[in-house]
Amino acid sequence: MTGTNDSAIVDVIAELAPIWLPGCVVDPAERTVEVGWGRGALQMSAVVGVGEIVDRCLQLPQARWAEQIEAWLRAVVAEGELATDEHRFGDVAERQRALLVQRGWSARTAGPVADALLPFGDHFEVVVFVRTGSELRRLTVVRRSMLGLGDPGGPSPVQLSLHEIADLVPVEQNGISILQRDGDPLVSMAVVDRETLLPQASIGAGVLIGVPRLSTVAYCPADAGQARADALAAWVADSYRGAPDQCSPDLFWLQGDHMVQVPVTLATPPAAVLPAALKPQPRRTWLRHLFGR
Repeated sequence: MTGTNDSAIVDVIAELAPIWLPGCVVDPAERTVEVGWGRGALQMSAVVGVGEIVDRCLQLPQARWAEQIEAWLRAVVAEGELATDEHRFGDVAERQRALLVQRGWSARTAGPVADALLPFGDHFEVVVFVRTGSELRRLTVVRRSMLGLGDPGGPSPVQLSLHEIADLVPVEQNGISILQRDGDPLVSMAVVDRETLLPQASIGAGVLIGVPRLSTVAYCPADAGQARADALAAWVADSYRGAPDQCSPDLFWLQGDHMVQVPVTLATPPAAVLPAALKPQPRRTWLRHLFGR
């Protein structure tokens, strides 16, 4: 659904945007809209591409285009106001942070404007935030453009976050290693910096890992056996339950750059369903070898 439908959506934006937001200017040829915001003598504006809202409308019946376009335009103005406010707290680029969250989290919780995301495998996603005072504000694609962030030469939100958790040291608890810092949602990013914070992931069979909370990562050797895997599954489930910063209740097998989900039963206590490669193999004695038993 492209071509004619694209143009039809842009035409609707051009027709209705000045009614909802007097003074805004739509350029159908360039597929942009200029919106303004401010208070009193302080007036600002930004030119934003309409590609995001066009893509959203293409997934909806035409009867819903108008409401989606209005919500998006008003959200863009709100983003401009946020961008203006964020400059009051210093260099925005240096205050970027990245959080590892369960895949789909952004789609489930985002507003009319899409979050700034970084891809990270099949099970997680990295969402970019801006630290403003004591608050972490989700950075959207629109605001990232307004603030001039995301250029190749600029600071990396991933590296800025990893720098803050570089001093984490695992604590051993009943055969499980735990990286944790209460109130610090950046801890989940330890999975991204496997070489430094999870070196065991690249040794032998790797690790079984859980990220029950943004502030907690727990793991054990992947080949430590069923009892240890079950203990990790139970610990992750207990840590996840009722946590204010929930991430994922699941277990994963992490070996180098390879990560696969390990199913966990809903039993009480839960049990990990280990893949065959991680189950202990019975030793073949010489007697079994000679007699084929």
